[in-house]
Amino acid sequence: MPGARGGELDEVIAGLSPVTLEELDERSALRRRVDTKYVVPRGRLPEIVRELSDSYDVLEIDGLRRFEYESVYFDSPGLRCFHDHVEGRRPRFKARSRFYRDTGACFFEVKVRLEDETIKRQCPYEMEAHGALTDAARGFVEQTLREVADERPPADLEPTLSTGYRRVTLGASEGGERATIDLGVQMMTMDGRAVTLRDGFALVETKSERGEGPVDDRLRDAECEPLSISKYRLGVGLLLADDSEAARSQAVRSYFA
Repeated sequence: MPGARGGELDEVIAGLSPVTLEELDERSALRRRVDTKYVVPRGRLPEIVRELSDSYDVLEIDGLRRFEYESVYFDSPGLRCFHDHVEGRRPRFKARSRFYRDTGACFFEVKVRLEDETIKRQCPYEMEAHGALTDAARGFVEQTLREVADERPPADLEPTLSTGYRRVTLGASEGGERATIDLGVQMMTMDGRAVTLRDGFALVETKSERGEGPVDDRLRDAECEPLSISKYRLGVGLLLADDSEAARSQAVRSYFA
């Protein structure tokens, strides 16, 4: 009963202590974190979150604890960013505009994957420009890649894939560990073709210093194994292009309809 599970999860989240975004950022400042992702049955989440209630807080903004995220990713017509990811090229980058629907905030972000770390830079973006690549955004991509990787982006970047989901963010009361719970994950091409995470599952991502934080421990106890998942790579691989590791990622693909 997905609705019942969702209600129980909401009740558990409502019982957590609130934390502001500024406090969360302060706790994790200057910490190097490993990102680990899991697909988790939604029915297991209330118990897992309840076990963390004494040591984790929940992000709250203007009384809200669940937020709608919408991102639009930019790539070349030949999907250079996608193919760089599939081939494991480093450095590689992703560029996106991200809209926080509940707060009205919008940012343009560039993530650069280097040999041993990922660097993310962002700048405020006009809400009306979300999903478009303005001259200022193009310049931001060029500047970031030049400074971080000594490279130039493709000249023909264009909107390629949009993603949307509802997110709950948990933060350790002490230390810099975080976890996000994404529900209703959908990935859509610019012409409207889409895939959606099946209703009985959630996508959970942890951020800890060695990939071995308290949330990771609870998830592994629940027999949830870490998975290599990129929303952009998965969405493009399912909707727009062949992924050379399709057989290996078949288990991940099975969670999406």
